[in-house]
Amino acid sequence: TQCAPLFWLRNQCKVMRYFLQIIFLALVGTTLTSCHNSTDDYMASVTIVINGDDSLQIDRIQAIASIRNLNTKQVITSADFNGNTLKQQLLRGAYQVSVDGSIRYTNQNKQTRIRSFRSQTDFISFGNSENYTLVMKPIFLD
Repeated sequence: TQCAPLFWLRNQCKVMRYFLQIIFLALVGTTLTSCHNSTDDYMASVTIVINGDDSLQIDRIQAIASIRNLNTKQVITSADFNGNTLKQQLLRGAYQVSVDGSIRYTNQNKQTRIRSFRSQTDFISFGNSENYTLVMKPIFLD
């Protein structure tokens, strides 16, 4: 009869040890999954292209692009045009984009001209994918 309580205690210890192992493994699993590096990308690669008519072959743009986040009111400016293209990394969201500067182009008569221009869009959303191309038409100021 004295063995019965010891036998019962040994079984209780085994059950308790098994129960603690399950809890430990669950905690380790939860910790490992909660500490992973999130792959959610909040940035978007935006390409702004200044594109004229088919009769214009744009050689170079010297301009400043102002990109304003409509949610945060943060303004990013860039003059890093390569030909007629500007690439920028932006937080996903809604933006207002304006470009002001000079453009050098060759027209259909093979004449090279330099003119001041402006281009603007009041609302563009960069939110559904990682890569965007925004094509803007120049409005000549002279």
